[in-house]
Amino acid sequence: MTVTRDVIYDLLPLYFAGQVSEDTKALVAEFFKADPEFGRMAERFASLLKDERGAAARDRSVLALDRTRRFVRYRNQLIGFALAYSLLPFLFVFDDGRITFFMWRDKPMMAVLFALGGLGCWIGAYIMSLRSRHTGL
Repeated sequence: MTVTRDVIYDLLPLYFAGQVSEDTKALVAEFFKADPEFGRMAERFASLLKDERGAAARDRSVLALDRTRRFVRYRNQLIGFALAYSLLPFLFVFDDGRITFFMWRDKPMMAVLFALGGLGCWIGAYIMSLRSRHTGL
């Protein structure tokens, strides 16, 4: 039985992945010696695949890093809003040594709305912290 280019072509993915036996490696190497043009073409193809796979892995890691950064940024913004909305109902103003405006006393409805907004933000931040404990965000 003769080994043709089609047989070697079928073996190339496994050969370059290193998933063939020593006999198959010897067979492919012998075929490359017998047909150097095909061997050079196969080596160029393997180098292109390796570069492409490496670039795809880098792209996935960059995307994962960007997604993590975006998640952390949103979580930090949510915590900032939660702090602000939680503290706004306690807003007061001094004028001539006395309190002239206290939100709970003078604008109770606005104070309640800010408190509810703060509570909503805290709940959102808690949910995001639960999400960050699992892989995949």
